[in-house]
Amino acid sequence: MAGNTALIEIDFQHWIVALAHDRAVVDRAASVRDRLHTRGASVVCTRYLSRDRTDPMRSDPSGHGAAFHPALAPGEGDLVLTKYDRDVFTNLDLHAHLRGRGITEVVITGIATEYGVELAARSAHRLGYRVSVVAAACAGTSIEAHRRALDELAVDGITVI
Repeated sequence: MAGNTALIEIDFQHWIVALAHDRAVVDRAASVRDRLHTRGASVVCTRYLSRDRTDPMRSDPSGHGAAFHPALAPGEGDLVLTKYDRDVFTNLDLHAHLRGRGITEVVITGIATEYGVELAARSAHRLGYRVSVVAAACAGTSIEAHRRALDELAVDGITVI
């Protein structure tokens, strides 16, 4: 892994971390980020916001609920993408950004495995990226949903490590 690799972190925000079956995932994901940063990988921090303005915890990017967990707050040079759909690749800026930087491989961590992580992995795979999902740095809304999503990704040819 080197400069052609991007780490895509899916939705490490307070309100989403609270839904995770395993909240220690944050520390493991931070460790993955540190290792990949050392190897020259780009980092993409995604956040999922609601379009429903009556739900400020999920719609206000400056509010505590929508804020990134401090252990995974974006660093200098990290790309921050806001999404209003579960699949980060519905934001066409991501694909353009990755291609513009010569990225051919994506490593994915995040919450929830059965939603944003799985959709990002499938879209990246369909777009021609080499995709690896770091199982220990992902969490689902339940352990069962987490395992099922990882199993389905592996069956479909996506690398789960």
